[in-house]
Amino acid sequence: MAHIGVLKVLEEARVPVDCVVGTSIGSLVGGAYAAGRTPAELASRATDANWDDLLSSSLPRQLSAVRKKQDDQLNLVGIELGMRDIGEVALPSAAISTQKIALFLREMTFGGTITSFDSLSIPYRAVATDIETGEMVVLKDGDIVTAMRASMAVPGLFPAVARDSRLLVDGGLARNVPVDVARSMCADVVIAVDVGAQPLNREQINNILNTADQYTRLMMAQNVKPQLDSLKTTDVLITPDLGALSSADFKRGKEFIEKGEEAATLSLHQLSKYSLSEADYAVWQKNKLEKRLSPQPVQMVDVVPMRYVNPDVLKEALDVQIDRPLNSDDFHKRLAEVYARGDFSQLDYELTEHDGSQKLKLFPKEKDWGPNYLSFGLGMGTDFEGNNPYALTAMYRRTWINSLGAEWKSSLRVGDNMSFLSEFYQPLQLDGYAFIAPSFRYRSNPISIWQGGENLAQYRYTQTHLGLDLGSSLTQFGEVRLGVSYQHYDASRQIGDSIYPNNADGDYGVAFKVYYDQLDHLYFPSKGDQFKLNAYYALKGQGDFSKYGRIGLETQHAFSYRGVRGGLTLQGHYSYKDAPALPDFESFGGFLNLSSYRRNELLGENSVYVKAQIYSPVSLLGLSVGGSYLGAAIEAGRIFDVLDKGQEGWHSSLTGFWATDTYLGPFYLGAAYGDNKKLRYYLMLGTQF
Repeated sequence: MAHIGVLKVLEEARVPVDCVVGTSIGSLVGGAYAAGRTPAELASRATDANWDDLLSSSLPRQLSAVRKKQDDQLNLVGIELGMRDIGEVALPSAAISTQKIALFLREMTFGGTITSFDSLSIPYRAVATDIETGEMVVLKDGDIVTAMRASMAVPGLFPAVARDSRLLVDGGLARNVPVDVARSMCADVVIAVDVGAQPLNREQINNILNTADQYTRLMMAQNVKPQLDSLKTTDVLITPDLGALSSADFKRGKEFIEKGEEAATLSLHQLSKYSLSEADYAVWQKNKLEKRLSPQPVQMVDVVPMRYVNPDVLKEALDVQIDRPLNSDDFHKRLAEVYARGDFSQLDYELTEHDGSQKLKLFPKEKDWGPNYLSFGLGMGTDFEGNNPYALTAMYRRTWINSLGAEWKSSLRVGDNMSFLSEFYQPLQLDGYAFIAPSFRYRSNPISIWQGGENLAQYRYTQTHLGLDLGSSLTQFGEVRLGVSYQHYDASRQIGDSIYPNNADGDYGVAFKVYYDQLDHLYFPSKGDQFKLNAYYALKGQGDFSKYGRIGLETQHAFSYRGVRGGLTLQGHYSYKDAPALPDFESFGGFLNLSSYRRNELLGENSVYVKAQIYSPVSLLGLSVGGSYLGAAIEAGRIFDVLDKGQEGWHSSLTGFWATDTYLGPFYLGAAYGDNKKLRYYLMLGTQF
């Protein structure tokens, strides 16, 4: 971004630019400038951009597919291992997707295209490196954003860019300051801007990271020195003194720009020799602005063939209008929605000129570590009173089993609560709005029986479920399902008094489900809503429970006010026609579930529960930490037909906690006090209570 400061000084000094050559970040600034952006526009966009977001691979949770949102509750670690169909384990080829950066660059270049970079407002070249041979590659035509991405593709950090028969990465490996390219292109006078990091001194090389950093700096220096040595007395070298600023400080764009301005100002005595009069410079600027890139009507849409994903599904979702200029905002929104489904590591497109119109060519890059994916999760907690739940979770996904995008997904949880779920999800049409989904579920968990504050017995409850759903997916918003299911359930005493006899039963019936989710975060949302409705009617069962029904409702609303986040939650569960207690009994107790009560301490059939909580971002050890909060919650709930008759009526808890959003899931340290006059403490990773 220091390059932007240099351009500002050149403009103020009325120094015309005949051509621009850029490497890495220089290709981004230079490409946008050559496309017609002014230095003021570049500075505004560079400082206003949310670089934390642009340099991350994640998209807003609201855009994620419904099935991905439902997976959030499994508390899986963010790394997804791949597995080929032949059984070979695979890893991603890059740490960060440039998906969002590419869309940012589209806006910076006006969403336009040109046959040759010589026809831009200012002739332009981007320098990249062929990662196979190490050769310098000078990009002079094609899609300008693709050229910019290739030039900045730091190996291992950003994905390499395929161009013709080459695989291109960051141009700094071959030519970090491309003086010779500029001179051969058009320049009688070269203004070279060197923002490369200087080699570390001996005292600074004191650990493995510093050593690796020094290796990169020295490698870059080897190709920079000959270029700087080739400069003539008529050329100008500008070297901004970046001090402690580094390539990790994108958010300090204003300071970078000022450093560039300071360095260029020091060279004004040289630059002034090339200044134009105000009238001549105004003519130069007018010609530059008249040749700005602009969107043209899209005449053709093409999709590069893929291994698994059906290109017709992609075209259907993106819905590009022919013979109209591309509406970048609308198209990028749909592009983000398709990307958020999780099938692609990159969803690029190129614009090329075609008989006065634009040809749009989609370059969807399927995850090269698929189509089978493995994810893992870890959770544990304690209430410091002998209750120490834990969980190890694994999930397997097989995507694009057929041309409509069928998916098989299975998850396994091992711990005090055991579960296994497997579902085959089959869309019935290209748009995916209708689907059919057979499923199998098994779960087993302990149930403690409390009476008068004493744990009298512990039972093990197991449930086996077979289901077939017909549903409709409301894209990223939610889904509706109607299906039939069979379930078998039993409870057997493990320890303690035989308060209730061992029991086994089963039934089959009709299920109806509605799921809506637009929360921006599952655990610490600042906006959005979530709604769940589950209804079941048993058509035939055993014993006295031949027909019965259950309905459960849960809704959550998140908000923020002056930096403080909060949420309101309402849950209810109702059964009718003498439903058996086993299939879906309700329980209160545990963290943020009437926190002052022990886990399962309140047990029964029907329930109502409300919760209001707030959480405010806090600093940790004097540092501003994203995702760290101090919070409080007020809870109230009642279980009807409660097993412990002494616990009838409404109950309440007040909870305070410190929490942070870690790579392994939410971490909580909390304390609660309630109407039972008990003070209870919690430490938890994941949602274990």
